[in-house]
Amino acid sequence: MLLRLPLRGTQCLSRRRFTTLAIESSCDDTSVAILHTPHHSSTQASLCFHETITSANRATGGIHPILSLTSHRRHLAALVQRAVSALPAGVDKPDLIAVTRGPGMVSSLAVGLDMAKGLAVAWGRPLIGVNHMLAHALTPRLIERLGEGSGAEFPFLTLLVSGGHTMLLHSHALTEHTVIAGSIDIAVGDMVDKVARRILPPDVLEMQGEAVAYGKVLEEFCFPRGEEDWRYSPPGTTERKAENRTKHERWGGWKMVPPLQLHPRPDAFSFSGLGSALERYIDANPAIEVEETKELGREAMMMAFEHVADRAVATLKSPQAEGIKSLVISGGVASNRFLRYLIRRYLDQAGFEHVQLVCPPVKYCTDNAAMIAWAGLELWKAGWHTDLGVLPIRRWSLDNSVECEDPGERGPEQKGGVLGVSGWMKRDLTDFQ
Repeated sequence: MLLRLPLRGTQCLSRRRFTTLAIESSCDDTSVAILHTPHHSSTQASLCFHETITSANRATGGIHPILSLTSHRRHLAALVQRAVSALPAGVDKPDLIAVTRGPGMVSSLAVGLDMAKGLAVAWGRPLIGVNHMLAHALTPRLIERLGEGSGAEFPFLTLLVSGGHTMLLHSHALTEHTVIAGSIDIAVGDMVDKVARRILPPDVLEMQGEAVAYGKVLEEFCFPRGEEDWRYSPPGTTERKAENRTKHERWGGWKMVPPLQLHPRPDAFSFSGLGSALERYIDANPAIEVEETKELGREAMMMAFEHVADRAVATLKSPQAEGIKSLVISGGVASNRFLRYLIRRYLDQAGFEHVQLVCPPVKYCTDNAAMIAWAGLELWKAGWHTDLGVLPIRRWSLDNSVECEDPGERGPEQKGGVLGVSGWMKRDLTDFQ
Protein backbone atom coordinates (compact mmCIF):
# COMPACT_ATOMS: atom_id res chain seq x y z
CA MET A 1 0.00 0.00 0.00
CA LEU A 2 1.20 3.50 -0.81
CA LEU A 3 1.22 5.71 2.28
CA ARG A 4 1.97 9.38 2.72
CA LEU A 5 3.83 9.95 5.95
CA PRO A 6 6.06 12.71 7.32
CA LEU A 7 9.54 11.58 8.36
CA ARG A 8 11.20 12.68 11.55
CA GLY A 9 14.16 14.93 10.86
CA THR A 10 13.58 15.65 7.18
CA GLN A 11 13.45 19.42 7.72
CA CYS A 12 17.02 19.58 8.95
CA LEU A 13 18.29 17.15 6.27
CA SER A 14 17.54 19.66 3.50
CA ARG A 15 19.77 22.30 5.04
CA ARG A 16 23.00 20.36 5.26
CA ARG A 17 25.07 17.73 3.52
CA PHE A 18 23.46 14.37 2.79
CA THR A 19 25.03 10.94 3.30
CA THR A 20 23.70 7.58 2.08
CA LEU A 21 24.87 4.16 3.24
CA ALA A 22 24.07 1.43 0.69
CA ILE A 23 24.19 -2.37 0.68
CA GLU A 24 24.18 -4.69 -2.35
CA SER A 25 23.78 -8.47 -1.89
CA SER A 26 21.56 -9.63 -4.76
CA CYS A 27 23.84 -12.41 -5.99
CA ASP A 28 27.44 -13.31 -5.14
CA ASP A 29 28.87 -9.82 -4.53
CA THR A 30 28.74 -8.33 -1.04
CA SER A 31 29.15 -4.59 -1.41
CA VAL A 32 28.82 -1.53 0.85
CA ALA A 33 29.19 2.13 -0.06
CA ILE A 34 28.96 5.56 1.53
CA LEU A 35 27.80 8.26 -0.92
CA HIS A 36 28.10 11.89 0.15
CA THR A 37 26.57 14.98 -1.44
CA PRO A 38 27.13 18.54 -0.17
CA HIS A 39 23.38 19.16 -0.40
CA HIS A 40 20.40 17.00 -1.31
CA SER A 41 19.96 18.73 -4.67
CA SER A 42 23.66 18.96 -5.49
CA THR A 43 25.00 18.05 -8.90
CA GLN A 44 28.14 16.72 -7.25
CA ALA A 45 28.76 13.57 -5.23
CA SER A 46 31.66 11.67 -3.73
CA LEU A 47 32.23 8.15 -2.48
CA CYS A 48 33.65 8.09 1.04
CA PHE A 49 33.73 4.29 1.05
CA HIS A 50 33.12 1.58 -1.53
CA GLU A 51 34.21 -2.02 -1.15
CA THR A 52 33.03 -5.29 -2.70
CA ILE A 53 33.82 -8.93 -1.86
CA THR A 54 32.91 -11.68 -4.34
CA SER A 55 32.07 -15.20 -3.24
CA ALA A 56 34.33 -18.07 -4.31
CA ASN A 57 33.11 -19.67 -7.54
CA ARG A 58 36.00 -21.47 -9.27
CA ALA A 59 35.50 -24.81 -7.52
CA THR A 60 31.80 -24.88 -8.46
CA GLY A 61 32.32 -23.48 -11.96
CA GLY A 62 30.10 -20.48 -11.32
CA ILE A 63 27.77 -18.86 -8.79
CA HIS A 64 26.64 -21.20 -6.01
CA PRO A 65 23.67 -19.99 -3.90
CA ILE A 66 24.86 -21.53 -0.61
CA LEU A 67 28.44 -20.27 -0.99
CA SER A 68 27.12 -16.84 -1.90
CA LEU A 69 24.86 -16.78 1.16
CA THR A 70 27.71 -17.84 3.42
CA SER A 71 29.95 -15.15 1.96
CA HIS A 72 27.34 -12.45 2.60
CA ARG A 73 26.91 -13.60 6.20
CA ARG A 74 30.64 -13.70 6.76
CA HIS A 75 31.57 -10.34 5.23
CA LEU A 76 28.65 -7.91 5.33
CA ALA A 77 28.87 -6.83 8.97
CA ALA A 78 32.60 -6.16 8.71
CA LEU A 79 32.10 -4.11 5.55
CA VAL A 80 29.41 -2.02 7.24
CA GLN A 81 31.69 -1.47 10.22
CA ARG A 82 34.49 -0.23 7.96
CA ALA A 83 32.05 1.97 6.05
CA VAL A 84 30.79 3.63 9.22
CA SER A 85 34.36 4.44 10.22
CA ALA A 86 34.74 6.23 6.85
CA LEU A 87 31.82 8.63 7.33
CA PRO A 88 32.69 12.27 6.59
CA ALA A 89 34.02 14.37 9.44
CA GLY A 90 31.17 15.65 11.59
CA VAL A 91 28.72 12.93 10.43
CA ASP A 92 27.99 10.35 13.12
CA LYS A 93 25.39 8.39 11.12
CA PRO A 94 24.06 8.37 7.54
CA ASP A 95 20.89 10.23 6.56
CA LEU A 96 19.54 7.41 4.41
CA ILE A 97 19.90 3.61 4.19
CA ALA A 98 19.60 2.16 0.67
CA VAL A 99 19.60 -1.57 -0.05
CA THR A 100 18.91 -3.91 -2.94
CA ARG A 101 15.45 -5.42 -2.47
CA GLY A 102 15.33 -7.30 -5.79
CA PRO A 103 15.53 -8.87 -8.23
CA GLY A 104 18.00 -11.56 -7.23
CA MET A 105 18.48 -14.66 -5.10
CA VAL A 106 16.06 -14.31 -2.19
CA SER A 107 18.41 -15.75 0.44
CA SER A 108 21.22 -13.38 -0.56
CA LEU A 109 18.88 -10.40 -0.80
CA ALA A 110 17.53 -11.15 2.68
CA VAL A 111 20.96 -10.81 4.29
CA GLY A 112 21.43 -7.29 2.97
CA LEU A 113 17.81 -6.25 3.53
CA ASP A 114 17.77 -7.45 7.14
CA MET A 115 21.03 -5.63 7.87
CA ALA A 116 19.65 -2.44 6.29
CA LYS A 117 16.45 -2.66 8.34
CA GLY A 118 18.47 -3.04 11.52
CA LEU A 119 20.59 0.01 10.69
CA ALA A 120 17.50 2.05 9.83
CA VAL A 121 15.92 1.19 13.19
CA ALA A 122 19.09 1.70 15.22
CA TRP A 123 19.85 5.08 13.63
CA GLY A 124 16.26 6.24 13.17
CA ARG A 125 16.84 6.78 9.47
CA PRO A 126 14.60 6.13 6.43
CA LEU A 127 15.02 2.99 4.33
CA ILE A 128 14.93 2.69 0.52
CA GLY A 129 14.49 -0.75 -1.07
CA VAL A 130 16.09 -0.41 -4.51
CA ASN A 131 15.41 -2.31 -7.73
CA HIS A 132 18.80 -3.70 -8.72
CA MET A 133 18.24 -3.23 -12.46
CA LEU A 134 17.07 0.35 -11.98
CA ALA A 135 20.38 1.02 -10.22
CA HIS A 136 22.29 -0.33 -13.22
CA ALA A 137 20.28 1.88 -15.57
CA LEU A 138 20.94 4.98 -13.44
CA THR A 139 24.67 4.33 -13.07
CA PRO A 140 25.70 6.92 -15.72
CA ARG A 141 23.84 9.57 -13.72
CA LEU A 142 25.97 8.66 -10.70
CA ILE A 143 29.16 8.67 -12.77
CA GLU A 144 28.42 12.17 -14.03
CA ARG A 145 27.99 13.46 -10.46
CA LEU A 146 31.23 11.77 -9.42
CA GLY A 147 33.01 13.47 -12.31
CA GLU A 148 34.09 10.12 -13.79
CA GLY A 149 32.18 10.07 -17.09
CA SER A 150 29.17 11.07 -19.13
CA GLY A 151 25.64 10.97 -17.80
CA ALA A 152 22.28 10.31 -19.47
CA GLU A 153 19.20 12.49 -19.32
CA PHE A 154 15.70 11.08 -19.65
CA PRO A 155 14.54 9.69 -21.97
CA PHE A 156 17.27 7.22 -22.91
CA LEU A 157 17.72 3.59 -23.96
CA THR A 158 19.64 1.10 -21.84
CA LEU A 159 21.13 -2.27 -22.72
CA LEU A 160 21.24 -4.09 -19.37
CA VAL A 161 23.63 -6.97 -19.95
CA SER A 162 24.75 -9.18 -17.10
CA GLY A 163 25.01 -12.78 -15.97
CA GLY A 164 21.37 -12.83 -14.89
CA HIS A 165 19.67 -10.34 -17.19
CA THR A 166 19.63 -9.17 -20.79
CA MET A 167 17.12 -6.48 -21.68
CA LEU A 168 16.68 -3.41 -23.80
CA LEU A 169 15.01 -0.74 -21.71
CA HIS A 170 13.36 2.55 -22.63
CA SER A 171 13.65 4.83 -19.60
CA HIS A 172 11.12 7.65 -19.79
CA ALA A 173 11.63 8.92 -16.23
CA LEU A 174 12.90 7.72 -12.85
CA THR A 175 10.00 5.33 -12.22
CA GLU A 176 8.65 4.99 -15.77
CA HIS A 177 10.26 2.32 -17.94
CA THR A 178 9.33 0.05 -20.83
CA VAL A 179 11.13 -3.23 -21.52
CA ILE A 180 11.47 -3.43 -25.30
CA ALA A 181 13.24 -6.80 -25.48
CA GLY A 182 14.28 -9.48 -23.01
CA SER A 183 15.96 -12.88 -23.15
CA ILE A 184 13.75 -15.89 -23.77
CA ASP A 185 16.35 -18.34 -22.46
CA ILE A 186 19.67 -17.44 -20.81
CA ALA A 187 21.34 -14.08 -20.26
CA VAL A 188 24.25 -12.99 -22.44
CA GLY A 189 26.57 -12.97 -19.42
CA ASP A 190 25.59 -16.54 -18.61
CA MET A 191 26.41 -17.56 -22.18
CA VAL A 192 29.80 -15.82 -22.07
CA ASP A 193 30.60 -17.51 -18.76
CA LYS A 194 29.68 -20.93 -20.17
CA VAL A 195 31.91 -20.35 -23.18
CA ALA A 196 34.72 -19.33 -20.86
CA ARG A 197 34.40 -22.41 -18.68
CA ARG A 198 34.48 -24.61 -21.79
CA ILE A 199 37.42 -23.12 -23.67
CA LEU A 200 39.72 -21.55 -21.06
CA PRO A 201 42.74 -23.76 -20.32
CA PRO A 202 42.89 -25.06 -16.71
CA ASP A 203 46.18 -23.26 -16.01
CA VAL A 204 44.57 -19.92 -16.95
CA LEU A 205 41.70 -20.48 -14.52
CA GLU A 206 44.02 -21.59 -11.72
CA MET A 207 45.80 -18.24 -11.91
CA GLN A 208 42.58 -16.39 -11.05
CA GLY A 209 42.19 -17.45 -7.43
CA GLU A 210 38.95 -18.73 -5.90
CA ALA A 211 36.67 -15.98 -7.32
CA VAL A 212 36.85 -15.96 -11.12
CA ALA A 213 35.39 -13.23 -13.32
CA TYR A 214 34.86 -15.63 -16.21
CA GLY A 215 33.82 -13.05 -18.78
CA LYS A 216 36.81 -10.83 -18.04
CA VAL A 217 39.23 -13.74 -18.27
CA LEU A 218 37.67 -14.90 -21.55
CA GLU A 219 38.09 -11.43 -23.06
CA GLU A 220 41.74 -11.28 -22.00
CA PHE A 221 42.36 -14.80 -23.33
CA CYS A 222 40.72 -14.17 -26.71
CA PHE A 223 42.05 -10.61 -27.14
CA PRO A 224 45.46 -10.66 -25.40
CA ARG A 225 46.55 -7.45 -27.20
CA GLY A 226 43.26 -5.67 -26.65
CA GLU A 227 42.01 -3.61 -29.57
CA GLU A 228 44.82 -4.85 -31.83
CA ASP A 229 43.04 -8.22 -31.83
CA TRP A 230 39.48 -6.98 -32.32
CA ARG A 231 39.42 -6.98 -36.15
CA TYR A 232 35.69 -6.28 -36.28
CA SER A 233 33.57 -4.98 -39.14
CA PRO A 234 29.74 -4.76 -39.09
CA PRO A 235 27.67 -7.21 -41.18
CA GLY A 236 27.18 -6.34 -44.84
CA THR A 237 30.44 -4.43 -45.19
CA THR A 238 33.17 -5.37 -47.65
CA GLU A 239 35.57 -5.78 -44.75
CA ARG A 240 33.25 -8.24 -43.02
CA LYS A 241 32.95 -10.38 -46.11
CA ALA A 242 36.74 -10.53 -46.34
CA GLU A 243 37.00 -11.47 -42.66
CA ASN A 244 34.47 -14.28 -43.12
CA ARG A 245 36.43 -15.63 -46.10
CA THR A 246 39.63 -15.62 -44.08
CA LYS A 247 37.99 -17.52 -41.22
CA HIS A 248 36.51 -20.08 -43.59
CA GLU A 249 39.83 -20.63 -45.35
CA ARG A 250 41.69 -21.08 -42.08
CA TRP A 251 39.19 -23.00 -39.97
CA GLY A 252 36.38 -24.06 -42.29
CA GLY A 253 34.94 -26.68 -39.98
CA TRP A 254 32.67 -24.53 -37.90
CA LYS A 255 30.07 -21.85 -38.25
CA MET A 256 27.81 -20.40 -35.60
CA VAL A 257 24.27 -19.44 -36.54
CA PRO A 258 23.35 -15.95 -35.31
CA PRO A 259 20.74 -15.99 -32.50
CA LEU A 260 17.08 -16.08 -33.59
CA GLN A 261 18.13 -16.08 -37.24
CA LEU A 262 15.56 -18.71 -38.10
CA HIS A 263 12.79 -17.27 -35.92
CA PRO A 264 13.37 -13.51 -35.60
CA ARG A 265 11.61 -11.76 -32.75
CA PRO A 266 12.29 -8.04 -32.32
CA ASP A 267 11.14 -8.23 -28.69
CA ALA A 268 13.48 -11.04 -27.67
CA PHE A 269 17.08 -12.09 -27.14
CA SER A 270 18.26 -15.69 -27.30
CA PHE A 271 21.76 -16.95 -26.51
CA SER A 272 21.52 -20.62 -25.57
CA GLY A 273 22.02 -21.83 -29.14
CA LEU A 274 25.41 -20.17 -29.45
CA GLY A 275 26.86 -21.98 -26.47
CA SER A 276 25.43 -25.28 -27.66
CA ALA A 277 26.96 -24.87 -31.13
CA LEU A 278 30.37 -24.18 -29.63
CA GLU A 279 30.12 -27.17 -27.29
CA ARG A 280 29.14 -29.51 -30.14
CA TYR A 281 32.17 -28.46 -32.16
CA ILE A 282 34.58 -28.84 -29.25
CA ASP A 283 33.14 -32.27 -28.37
CA ALA A 284 33.70 -33.38 -31.96
CA ASN A 285 37.20 -31.86 -32.08
CA PRO A 286 38.76 -32.25 -28.60
CA ALA A 287 42.33 -31.72 -29.86
CA ILE A 288 41.89 -28.26 -31.43
CA GLU A 289 44.79 -25.87 -31.06
CA VAL A 290 44.82 -22.90 -28.71
CA GLU A 291 44.60 -20.35 -31.55
CA GLU A 292 41.44 -21.95 -32.92
CA THR A 293 40.01 -22.05 -29.40
CA LYS A 294 40.58 -18.28 -29.15
CA GLU A 295 38.91 -17.77 -32.52
CA LEU A 296 35.91 -19.77 -31.33
CA GLY A 297 35.64 -17.56 -28.27
CA ARG A 298 35.91 -14.41 -30.38
CA GLU A 299 33.23 -15.65 -32.77
CA ALA A 300 30.84 -16.53 -29.93
CA MET A 301 31.22 -13.11 -28.34
CA MET A 302 30.84 -11.35 -31.68
CA MET A 303 27.62 -13.19 -32.53
CA ALA A 304 26.14 -12.55 -29.09
CA PHE A 305 27.10 -8.87 -29.04
CA GLU A 306 25.83 -8.29 -32.59
CA HIS A 307 22.52 -9.80 -31.52
CA VAL A 308 22.31 -7.22 -28.73
CA ALA A 309 23.38 -4.37 -31.03
CA ASP A 310 20.87 -5.38 -33.71
CA ARG A 311 17.95 -5.04 -31.29
CA ALA A 312 19.17 -1.62 -30.18
CA VAL A 313 19.46 -0.37 -33.76
CA ALA A 314 16.01 -1.70 -34.65
CA THR A 315 14.56 0.25 -31.73
CA LEU A 316 16.39 3.44 -32.68
CA LYS A 317 14.81 3.16 -36.14
CA SER A 318 11.31 2.93 -34.68
CA PRO A 319 8.95 5.83 -33.85
CA GLN A 320 9.13 5.02 -30.12
CA ALA A 321 12.76 6.15 -30.07
CA GLU A 322 11.93 9.76 -30.91
CA GLY A 323 13.94 12.09 -28.70
CA ILE A 324 16.47 9.43 -27.72
CA LYS A 325 19.99 10.86 -27.65
CA SER A 326 21.80 8.27 -25.51
CA LEU A 327 22.23 4.51 -25.44
CA VAL A 328 23.49 3.32 -22.07
CA ILE A 329 25.30 -0.01 -21.71
CA SER A 330 25.24 -1.19 -18.12
CA GLY A 331 25.61 -4.40 -16.13
CA GLY A 332 28.52 -6.77 -15.69
CA VAL A 333 28.98 -7.56 -19.38
CA ALA A 334 29.25 -3.82 -20.10
CA SER A 335 32.81 -4.05 -18.75
CA ASN A 336 33.73 -5.98 -21.92
CA ARG A 337 35.67 -3.49 -24.06
CA PHE A 338 35.08 -5.49 -27.24
CA LEU A 339 31.32 -5.19 -26.65
CA ARG A 340 31.63 -1.39 -26.36
CA TYR A 341 33.73 -1.18 -29.51
CA LEU A 342 31.38 -3.45 -31.47
CA ILE A 343 28.22 -1.56 -30.55
CA ARG A 344 29.80 1.78 -31.41
CA ARG A 345 30.80 0.44 -34.84
CA TYR A 346 27.35 -1.09 -35.29
CA LEU A 347 25.59 2.18 -34.49
CA ASP A 348 27.82 4.16 -36.83
CA GLN A 349 27.29 1.69 -39.69
CA ALA A 350 23.52 1.96 -39.21
CA GLY A 351 23.60 5.76 -39.40
CA PHE A 352 23.35 6.56 -35.69
CA GLU A 353 26.65 8.36 -35.23
CA HIS A 354 24.74 11.08 -33.35
CA VAL A 355 23.56 8.71 -30.62
CA GLN A 356 25.84 8.98 -27.61
CA LEU A 357 27.08 5.62 -26.30
CA VAL A 358 27.32 5.88 -22.51
CA CYS A 359 29.41 3.22 -20.76
CA PRO A 360 30.24 3.51 -17.04
CA PRO A 361 33.82 2.84 -15.92
CA VAL A 362 34.44 -0.89 -15.56
CA LYS A 363 34.47 -0.77 -11.73
CA TYR A 364 30.82 0.39 -11.76
CA CYS A 365 29.55 -2.18 -14.29
CA THR A 366 29.46 -5.23 -12.04
CA ASP A 367 27.15 -5.39 -9.02
CA ASN A 368 28.13 -2.67 -6.57
CA ALA A 369 26.70 -0.66 -3.70
CA ALA A 370 27.61 2.74 -5.20
CA MET A 371 24.85 2.41 -7.80
CA ILE A 372 22.41 1.31 -5.09
CA ALA A 373 23.27 4.42 -3.08
CA TRP A 374 22.62 6.67 -6.07
CA ALA A 375 19.33 4.98 -7.05
CA GLY A 376 18.21 5.21 -3.43
CA LEU A 377 19.08 8.89 -3.32
CA GLU A 378 17.15 9.64 -6.52
CA LEU A 379 14.09 7.80 -5.20
CA TRP A 380 14.34 9.62 -1.87
CA LYS A 381 14.57 13.00 -3.59
CA ALA A 382 11.44 12.04 -5.56
CA GLY A 383 9.61 11.58 -2.25
CA TRP A 384 9.75 7.81 -1.74
CA HIS A 385 10.91 5.59 1.09
CA THR A 386 10.24 1.99 2.10
CA ASP A 387 8.30 0.39 4.94
CA LEU A 388 10.40 -1.65 7.37
CA GLY A 389 8.23 -4.73 6.86
CA VAL A 390 9.10 -5.32 3.19
CA LEU A 391 10.46 -8.64 1.94
CA PRO A 392 13.04 -9.44 -0.75
CA ILE A 393 11.71 -9.93 -4.29
CA ARG A 394 13.08 -12.63 -6.62
CA ARG A 395 11.61 -11.13 -9.81
CA TRP A 396 10.86 -7.46 -10.18
CA SER A 397 10.35 -6.09 -13.67
CA LEU A 398 11.07 -2.46 -14.46
CA ASP A 399 8.25 -2.43 -17.00
CA ASN A 400 5.24 -0.53 -15.70
CA SER A 401 2.85 -2.90 -17.50
CA VAL A 402 4.27 -6.10 -15.99
CA GLU A 403 2.85 -7.30 -12.68
CA CYS A 404 5.60 -7.93 -10.15
CA GLU A 405 6.21 -11.14 -8.23
CA ASP A 406 5.86 -9.65 -4.75
CA PRO A 407 5.30 -11.63 -1.53
CA GLY A 408 3.75 -8.56 0.14
CA GLU A 409 0.32 -7.00 -0.16
CA ARG A 410 -0.06 -4.26 -2.77
CA GLY A 411 -2.69 -1.62 -3.15
CA PRO A 412 -5.30 -1.95 -5.93
CA GLU A 413 -3.82 1.06 -7.78
CA GLN A 414 -0.47 -0.63 -8.26
CA LYS A 415 0.41 -2.57 -11.42
CA GLY A 416 4.09 -3.05 -12.17
CA GLY A 417 7.45 -1.42 -12.55
CA VAL A 418 9.59 0.27 -9.91
CA LEU A 419 6.58 1.33 -7.83
CA GLY A 420 4.57 -1.82 -8.54
CA VAL A 421 5.55 -3.60 -5.32
CA SER A 422 4.39 -3.38 -1.74
CA GLY A 423 5.90 -1.16 0.91
CA TRP A 424 6.39 2.17 -0.82
CA MET A 425 5.54 5.22 1.27
CA LYS A 426 5.27 8.78 0.03
CA ARG A 427 6.26 11.73 2.16
CA ASP A 428 5.43 15.43 1.91
CA LEU A 429 8.09 16.89 -0.37
CA THR A 430 7.62 20.34 1.15
CA ASP A 431 9.68 19.01 4.07
CA PHE A 432 12.59 18.49 1.71
CA GLN A 433 12.66 21.62 -0.46
